[in-house]
Amino acid sequence: MSPFAAVVTGGSAGFFGAALAHLLTTLADRLGAEGWLRGPYGPQFFPIALYTAVFYAAIGAAAGRRTGAALAGLLGPMLGIAGLLAGLTRYSGWGMPRGLPGTPQWQLAVTVVYGVSVWGTISVLGILAGRTARWRGALAAVIGSLCAYGSLALILAAVPSYGKNPWNPVSFIPSPVNLLDGLLSGVGLCLALSLDERIDRRPS
Repeated sequence: MSPFAAVVTGGSAGFFGAALAHLLTTLADRLGAEGWLRGPYGPQFFPIALYTAVFYAAIGAAAGRRTGAALAGLLGPMLGIAGLLAGLTRYSGWGMPRGLPGTPQWQLAVTVVYGVSVWGTISVLGILAGRTARWRGALAAVIGSLCAYGSLALILAAVPSYGKNPWNPVSFIPSPVNLLDGLLSGVGLCLALSLDERIDRRPS
């Protein structure tokens, strides 16, 4: 994939993946997804797992141009976030019965589970979609995603009003910030893999 194609394909996949993820998550939330797979303790987690899974499935499909990468993008967050938290929310040692405020233990657990699942999924997408050594594909995907997050942070810092626009979180219309995040994430990951491939092909 050429760098130009990576920008167009990755950006489109990320943008529309974020839109589809929001649509499905909002629909699931209206059907009671807050309680799906959730034990008697801890926070809700299924909506964010579903959103992240659809989001990275779309980017994986664009990056790998095959079913395996899309499936990895889908299963990584679902198994990593929903699977782990489905078990952890049945553990009473960290408190937080339903309806009560969160505890520091749960806040840390959710942060770790989400971070490991997301970055693990990104690394796997790099391995499956890359055309170079596996470690290089994983590294390129991580670097591209970090650049995307950095770009998003810079844009929001430069234009703070963009992130503060009125938005109804239960609406089927996705957040402008989520759409921008999707576009940048798709571009970052796909472009990094494309550039890694071009560097590998360059005559020594």
